[in-house]
Amino acid sequence: MPSSWKPRLWLTVLLGIVLQPFVFLYVNRPRLFWLYLLLALVVAGIDWYYELALTLVFSVICPLHAVLIVRRYDPQTPRRWFNRASVAVGLYLAVMLGILGARTFLYEPYEVPSASMHPTLVEGNLFVAQKWGFAHRSLFGFTLPGSDSLDTRHLQRGEVYVFYPPEHDVLYVKRLMALPGDVIALTPDGVVINGEKLPRELLSDADGVRVYREQNGGKRYQIQQLDAAAQQPIQTFKVPDGHYFFLGDNRDNSNDSRYWGSVAAARVVGEMVWLASKSGPAAGP
Repeated sequence: MPSSWKPRLWLTVLLGIVLQPFVFLYVNRPRLFWLYLLLALVVAGIDWYYELALTLVFSVICPLHAVLIVRRYDPQTPRRWFNRASVAVGLYLAVMLGILGARTFLYEPYEVPSASMHPTLVEGNLFVAQKWGFAHRSLFGFTLPGSDSLDTRHLQRGEVYVFYPPEHDVLYVKRLMALPGDVIALTPDGVVINGEKLPRELLSDADGVRVYREQNGGKRYQIQQLDAAAQQPIQTFKVPDGHYFFLGDNRDNSNDSRYWGSVAAARVVGEMVWLASKSGPAAGP
């Protein structure tokens, strides 16, 4: 005969508030655990996209549902290995560490802070950057071992990257235009790299904004220029070894390598690999 055991009510409430879906392991309902965990992940994604706080509902629903189970719990039900508070806490910490590790080393979500990447990226757009293969890794403000190495094959002209500019501790998102050793010239007629002008074609000219399709490194993308912007003199830059030159697609309204110089490889965080079109208020460089 199995010894009688019943989940403690006070501990059920506490676990339900703090651990939410994991409380159902403690009260011997593994199917409910998987159901609530799936729902929690879906709602977390909705919260991230729409900037809501729906996940807070689980801190109410989970303990209430778990309490109902405990009140009807049969003490003669065999107690399994996961029907312990320590197991629920341990699994919860393991999942949280897995998510933290994935965001630190694999993929990280970001929000576009400003208009400097119009028309490609709009303020409030959400995107995901791939971080594996890049040099800069940090956790809670601390630089992690291996952050001085970079697989340069991941840095390609024309792609969009997240990085820390020189002498800045705020992340920027811009397009990579020139590689180490390149000579890049910014002219009124377009960008010239190593003596070759980047191909571009005018797509539209309305409301004081000219939109072009530009090509760099086999990558085609859109940029914009403002009719009201003052014409700038030709600027020429030589990209130092181990550094990369970035520009915003909003060429007349972007704080980029023209002003604070090229970016060291060790300060590149990741490459944009997925974009969710979404508008919203934001501010930033």
